[in-house]
Amino acid sequence: MVKKINNSIKIDFKRCIVEDKLLQVRPVIRTDIPEFCTVWTIEIEPIYSKKFIELVRTNTRDQDPISLQHIKRIRKIKSEEGKPILQCIVCSTDFSNSQREISKLIKFPHSNILCINVPREGPYEKEKVKEWSEMYWPLVWNGDPNDQILNDSVFLMDNIRYYLDIITAKANEAKMKTGYLPVVSLFVDPRSKDRNDFVLVEDRRTHNSNGELALPIDHSIMVGINQVAKYEKSNRLNEEVSQNYLCLNFDVYTTHEPCSMCSMALIHSRINRCIFVREMEKTGCFSPSSGNAYCMHANKKLNSKYEVFQWIGEEYQVPHINDDICA
Repeated sequence: MVKKINNSIKIDFKRCIVEDKLLQVRPVIRTDIPEFCTVWTIEIEPIYSKKFIELVRTNTRDQDPISLQHIKRIRKIKSEEGKPILQCIVCSTDFSNSQREISKLIKFPHSNILCINVPREGPYEKEKVKEWSEMYWPLVWNGDPNDQILNDSVFLMDNIRYYLDIITAKANEAKMKTGYLPVVSLFVDPRSKDRNDFVLVEDRRTHNSNGELALPIDHSIMVGINQVAKYEKSNRLNEEVSQNYLCLNFDVYTTHEPCSMCSMALIHSRINRCIFVREMEKTGCFSPSSGNAYCMHANKKLNSKYEVFQWIGEEYQVPHINDDICA
């Protein structure tokens, strides 16, 4: 397992708990069938191996959104003439989907720029490394890949506590108002350097502060996504901004575990992480013990995922709502 240098964050890798407060929510059953990602490969003669390693070190390794630390970058193959050559992984297609861009990066002789599929993560058991290496691509064992996920994650605990303070206070305030469902969410754009730059929204199924007609789908998460969309529309009209997904890499904080509709909407919005406080045993869609154990955020059948954590400390008490309500 690769450890962060000078990591001040306390992580219990066995129980998947950060700072004794944040519990990583993930499926209990982990499959032995790999999930794949697509990578760019090139073929080179062995004399250029050092130049290839330098290329990866300086241009793609740290910038690639997919960590390929579980994969050997180079494997030996034979050319059509039977000559020993090296097939090398340059980067994932998430880093660049342009063959022309990949070709421009490489300043030494190479051939056959190809896209191939490799396991996105290493296997959970060391015994599987050899099997997957023979079936797909040579791998290395760095321990449980989830340890690497936790190692690579950034936990700004002061900010996390700050946002949880805000949503729990707002939810308890809503509880005191007649007709309000005390479910509150907060959306944080990673591009902003001001932690007070966020979208704070309440559930509007039973009320609407804007005087608009309240709808059954006006869960706080859905209202928040809609609010971000309004801001994004305004930005795109007034400025030249990148046309990304609405909530790309956002962190979302919410008082109650979201339902299937909201958790799927967050997938479509391409958020980075969701942190919630109260588990919804009947209607929640994150925890393996909630609802129908969908663990929607980590469903391998979907084309996107995000990290989910539950605050398990007692500092933040959010109002109880009926177990049958979809938050």
